[in-house]
Amino acid sequence: MEVKNPQVAVLSNHEVFDLLKKTQENTKVLGGMNHSTILYEVHKYMENKACAFQSPDKIRAYLIKLKNMPINLTKKEKLMLINDPPDSVLQLSLGIKDFYDRLTETETEMLLNASRQFSGQVKTDGVISEVTNGDEEEEDAN
Repeated sequence: MEVKNPQVAVLSNHEVFDLLKKTQENTKVLGGMNHSTILYEVHKYMENKACAFQSPDKIRAYLIKLKNMPINLTKKEKLMLINDPPDSVLQLSLGIKDFYDRLTETETEMLLNASRQFSGQVKTDGVISEVTNGDEEEEDAN
């Protein structure tokens, strides 16, 4: 990937995570011990975040779903939803400017459901089922 104009392009956490994996393989080419340590620490931190479980196809499908909703979100708001998919109204309100003025309850639920599907959590009857590699875990939502 090549960034032609740095003012225009913004990378998602998934893209940064992939770049870190690729550069970590070539650490001898890039340089010294400090650089390797930084790459290792950032990679370890991002392994436990949502970006480690995302794929370009999944992100593309999520963005299409967001585009087809009757909600006008900015590019930065969409990026925040991708980087840290919200699972509560509070998290959603922190990522969207003027949240309470712009969104109705129905639109909020639509966004939350889309985010839960994107992150692998599906809410059914007050129970959140987290799907990871075909295994299902159920947690009480209360």
